[in-house]
Amino acid sequence: QHYFIQSNLRMIFSKRYKNSVTPVFSECGTMVANANGSKVLVRDANSLQLLQMWVCYDTVRDIVWSPDSAYVASVSGNKVQLWSMCDSAWRSCISEAEAGVQSVTWSPDSKHLLVLHDFSLFITVWALEFATQMFIQNPKGSLFGFSGDGRYLAVIERTDCNDYVAILNTRLWKLTSHFKLPTIDTTGFEWGPSNLELCIWDHAFEHRMYIFSLDGTCVFSHEIKKPISMGLQCVKWSPCGQYLALGTHTHNLYLVNRTNRKVAGELLIPPDVPGQLVQYYREQHNVVSGTTIAEKLMSQPEHKFEVVADDAVDLKYVDMVIEKKTGNKKGGNAKEKRPKKYGITSVKWSHDSSRLAVFDASIPSSIIIWNVSEKSIIAVMEFTHNVKSFLWHPQLLRLIVASGDSSIGMWEFDGCSIIELPGECAVNVQNTTWANDGNALILADKDNFCIGFFE
Repeated sequence: QHYFIQSNLRMIFSKRYKNSVTPVFSECGTMVANANGSKVLVRDANSLQLLQMWVCYDTVRDIVWSPDSAYVASVSGNKVQLWSMCDSAWRSCISEAEAGVQSVTWSPDSKHLLVLHDFSLFITVWALEFATQMFIQNPKGSLFGFSGDGRYLAVIERTDCNDYVAILNTRLWKLTSHFKLPTIDTTGFEWGPSNLELCIWDHAFEHRMYIFSLDGTCVFSHEIKKPISMGLQCVKWSPCGQYLALGTHTHNLYLVNRTNRKVAGELLIPPDVPGQLVQYYREQHNVVSGTTIAEKLMSQPEHKFEVVADDAVDLKYVDMVIEKKTGNKKGGNAKEKRPKKYGITSVKWSHDSSRLAVFDASIPSSIIIWNVSEKSIIAVMEFTHNVKSFLWHPQLLRLIVASGDSSIGMWEFDGCSIIELPGECAVNVQNTTWANDGNALILADKDNFCIGFFE
């Protein structure tokens, strides 16, 4: 059964389902898998009809689809169980009783499964077709990933207090290149859209970023030295490959042009909104006027975005701390205050690289949207609660934002709107996931999920 609401667009919602692991769409977009305790359930993404149900050895803590959508891998305890969508009788189990399982990753050809073990001791590459295995030593946590075309695997290694990059050819699983990095403590990396370059950035106290070719040649570097400077917190390559968005701890967003190797734009958070051509939207909870049903239907919506005038704009940093009780020798309790995350922690590109959505943890209830070509802010969305997740539509200029209540905010070029989830399928939305074709949207909290469809 589906439920309807009316916004700028018509949206249909499925009923609510129990969930203990964030649901995931298959790569083909026709199925969705979720876990409830020790059970793995696969449903049709449109009708939500149950297609498969498997029982695992222990409580499931992760689910991963193979890229060809033919297999599902589930992690429970120190075991990885594999299930087939084509043959319900086929199943397999990888037991790692000693090394443990931290995470699993499918290779792009769906023929290999990479198991990262506890404490990042090593990675085991399982060849499912031949039931053989190989090992990759000294991985630096989860800093490994495949190129977009699946031809190469890059692994950041840590050996003798130095960082290295190993590039493996995934056709033969042979080492293509291995080179040392100039970083002090590599924090992250990302493949470029060309699949021939790697972007690597340093730890929180060094504002340094490098681009390497596959043979280890440094083709570009970006560094900012200031008297008081913190490092990069997030780096995101635009889909077109021309720009790199760099978010820092000091609330600066840098837009680096890969072509001419220059900083193309800079944004300081919070922005100076007054006086600019910026649409500022603030979430409002209005009281519905009228006494009869007809009068209430003709009145203003109860929950909506309100366009705010310049003189009412007030973007400020929030002093966010965690209070932790600690014991002392005298037997009393003392409160230790530690800062939460701050600065720009997440940036996301639209599918056409024309817009950039920015989240600064020091302004946790707002999302800022940047016009890349004009290097200017075009919209600010302010919510009542802190933003939990935000995501661009894979094919349209449509941004979905979740703030932990039973509604989602949606930005499009012609404005913003609030989409309320009906009571029968309401979840306190914390995670959102688009299907690859953009026709369906998973809305999930810790215990429940539903799926929304745009018409």
